[in-house]
Amino acid sequence: MENTENAILSSDEVEQLLESFHEGQDETAHVDIIEDENGRIKYYDFKRPNTISREKKRMLYKLFETTAYQISREISNFLRATAKVSLNSIDELSFEIFKSTCPELMFLNTVKLSPLPGFGCVAMDMGLCLSIIEKSFGGAGKSQREIRKLTDTEVTILGNIVSIIIDRLGDSWKPFVEMEWRVSDTTMEPRYLNIAADTEVVLLLSFTFNLEYSFGELKICVPVSSMDETLENFFNIDKTGDSRKEDKESADALRMLVRNTKLVVAGVLDETNITVSDVVNLKEGDVLRLDSKITNHLKVSVEGKNKFSGKLGLFGSKKAIQITSLIDDESV
Repeated sequence: MENTENAILSSDEVEQLLESFHEGQDETAHVDIIEDENGRIKYYDFKRPNTISREKKRMLYKLFETTAYQISREISNFLRATAKVSLNSIDELSFEIFKSTCPELMFLNTVKLSPLPGFGCVAMDMGLCLSIIEKSFGGAGKSQREIRKLTDTEVTILGNIVSIIIDRLGDSWKPFVEMEWRVSDTTMEPRYLNIAADTEVVLLLSFTFNLEYSFGELKICVPVSSMDETLENFFNIDKTGDSRKEDKESADALRMLVRNTKLVVAGVLDETNITVSDVVNLKEGDVLRLDSKITNHLKVSVEGKNKFSGKLGLFGSKKAIQITSLIDDESV
């Protein structure tokens, strides 16, 4: 048996070894550096590039959270079912990393970023796509166990969903630039996706797409170089002019974002409380007695919240409600 006593390092030898390791590391630890416009040098990690500050990302979060809500409403109307799209994260990474994180099969749409230079990508999980297809044909839209490629008919149906997504993205950026994004190509294998060089930095928007019985990921990938000027306009819009002008511009931008949003408006005759047994015994011809009088004004609700008072009438040959006052307190 070999003598291992001399193979064990003493505490002094361990400290000397660690010191030599740190000395060698200090010489090469910060080899990735760049110089900004003012001549100041800062360190830069090319493996995980970050060109957008946290403050600017918070501004982007607010913008794309509103966009996600608009996409949800439009897709819900298209599918005639509840669909919820919510923003998960905004990341910067190389295009090579984005492709390597994609599954083998994914619904990938190459988008021409007109009038911006270059191309972007709208990607959807294949399982989610198959659930949407099932829902479009009258099914429940449950999660699919078998993942397969899409047929031409299914690609056409999903193309309508992608069109809704890029149209709402265009509406979000309309205060800053008139975007006319259009799908130029479709593929289902990430290896055939070629919108940027592997080392180029891309902005990745990750959304969760929830249907009634299934869910999946929706991703939007755009090269940062294509969005540079537009991002600068977006970040600087609140830094120019006086405060009143800034408030007006912000209000106008918000108004442009929400003006096409559809809301559910309903006139409520009245509400009453009855027992479960009464509901079970209801039959045709029965009359429910309400607490309000026929001369009382109706409550007009917007998205389930009472906002106005009104009176019932006719407009031509159709029933209508004339708004008479605003309800400040929902409990009124």
